[in-house]
Amino acid sequence: MLKSFFLRIGATCLTFLMLLVVGLGTGSEYDVKDPDKCALHFAVLSDSHVEGNNLTRYEVFTEVLQDLKRHKSGHDAITFLGDSTMNGQHIENLFFHGAVDWFLSDETVLPVIGNHDVGNGQGDYEKLQNRWYDYTAAFFGRRLTTPYYYEVIDGYYFIFLAQEAQRVYEMPMSDAQFDFLADALDKAADSGKPAFVFEHFPTDDATDMDLEPTGRLTDMLAAYNREHDLFVFVGHTHMPLNLGWSFHTYDGYPETYLPCLTRLGGGDDQNVLDDTGVGLEVEVYENEVVLRGRNFYRSEWYADLEEDGVSIPCERTFSLKNPIAP
Repeated sequence: MLKSFFLRIGATCLTFLMLLVVGLGTGSEYDVKDPDKCALHFAVLSDSHVEGNNLTRYEVFTEVLQDLKRHKSGHDAITFLGDSTMNGQHIENLFFHGAVDWFLSDETVLPVIGNHDVGNGQGDYEKLQNRWYDYTAAFFGRRLTTPYYYEVIDGYYFIFLAQEAQRVYEMPMSDAQFDFLADALDKAADSGKPAFVFEHFPTDDATDMDLEPTGRLTDMLAAYNREHDLFVFVGHTHMPLNLGWSFHTYDGYPETYLPCLTRLGGGDDQNVLDDTGVGLEVEVYENEVVLRGRNFYRSEWYADLEEDGVSIPCERTFSLKNPIAP
């Protein structure tokens, strides 16, 4: 408890000073498509890569958080799919968690651990994982003992999967995590509602703890999806939402790749690119789930550009196998 207290005090003071430097942004209020019929709505963001010596990333990140706060109906949850920090350093964690707490203290925030959060292939995995546990407990009220967990929100299962070793391109998963997933999916099936799975790595990057590739994860998700409604969200690839593969089905289940939230140009200028600040708003209705791309940095719905030059919303709608009882 004492550690959590000092982390929060330090993050609050640092955030106050940083906001004096970057300032507060302006933007317009926004909402779900149909507030009267929307049963659940949440935001998905990934790879914010907050780092101690990059003011531009921090400015982008705080603008994103302010736009999230402008959602007229609020959120049932806001999820971060890992690589929240660049190196897992204390200063980066204070920047990230302090800003999230400053703007989104009234929201339910659900994080995933990413390879950059535990050193990106370098450093002591257990030490950095424990550091992530400390910040998750201090700011989000979840005292975890494993990097995987689930949360039930209004009867919907939010399942979070994670790497269990220091890797950059693979997601090592223990037998215990697979057992956890099987149990969580069983409970989600009993709920009769869509289940949502969140992880930093794509599902086909899963390995066993000996780093041997395994289809165990994709097989479990595919089997579940044959009878029940399942949606998977992953980060890591930094893939823009306007690419066809970003919204795809893998072995039958919908899997969406999230882009880098703080994507910057190269060189010394670190300029903010047009597709910086992009994430998803997810809305659940009686018969469908709608994924809506949003540029939270620019406070506008994300758009693709068709060949004839007409912009359309980056949006995908999935019909439910099992409609939700009104």
